[in-house]
Amino acid sequence: MTSTLAAKSARVCDRSVPKALPSFHAVARNPDRDLADARAAIDRGDERAALKRLDKARRGYAGNHDAAGLEHLLVLADVLEGPDERTRIGRENLVYAVKQNLRLESRRRAHVTGEPWQDPYPDLAAPTEHTGIHIGRGLKLVIGAATLLGVLAAAIYVAILAVLAGLLGSSSTQTTLRLVNDTGQAVQVRGCDDSSCEMTWMHANLDRGLSTERQVPVDDLVDLLQVARPGGRRDCLPVRVHDGYLRGGSDPSVVLVVKLSRATPCPGRTVLPHPVFETGL
Repeated sequence: MTSTLAAKSARVCDRSVPKALPSFHAVARNPDRDLADARAAIDRGDERAALKRLDKARRGYAGNHDAAGLEHLLVLADVLEGPDERTRIGRENLVYAVKQNLRLESRRRAHVTGEPWQDPYPDLAAPTEHTGIHIGRGLKLVIGAATLLGVLAAAIYVAILAVLAGLLGSSSTQTTLRLVNDTGQAVQVRGCDDSSCEMTWMHANLDRGLSTERQVPVDDLVDLLQVARPGGRRDCLPVRVHDGYLRGGSDPSVVLVVKLSRATPCPGRTVLPHPVFETGL
């Protein structure tokens, strides 16, 4: 069907490549060691370093399906005082990501045991805006990652998702992310694999009014985009892919539409994409 979106669609960068699923090496090999390092950082008052280690431990425990380890991270997160806005945002995002991991793990266990699944954090299922994402030189993006690109669940974790309830579907399932340039000026868009955006999975140059599409895994909690405007200004656009997918009825044919005008100064605030279907465009 012909799209009725005002924005024209264009795939404009020959350097763009499909986004790959997270590799096995994305999982921390020794989460207990990362946890010990986090405790040491807390003892010496370096909360930013502690958050970095806690998120690395989170990814390791999630990959090992270690619910007890994840719950321990929530206890340590409560110890952090968050003396500045940067640390406070990082702590809130860590807690959010850990709870999402615990939700997925509890769903997996319910499926294995054949018992009804009871969501331990039902408030996280609501398609509403959550806390902002802090991205800094000393702290990487901490939403799920699972919350984030490059820090999402490992391939073994993704494989387990294949047996979960139909809401998530197959772990290899991808959906379309459509980026619409409604800023009124030409921009450069990059898909970031890390908080510094030195590693990227996509790069597109978009004139005003144009759009571009990429395939992304439906179980990405947050995909980080960076929007560069004329004059050197760079804004961040953390997109909640998985929540948008659920909001669209967990249908792989859903198109998740994001307007680039919603990008805000880095680290940016999370954005829930608008789900539409090709037949309804």
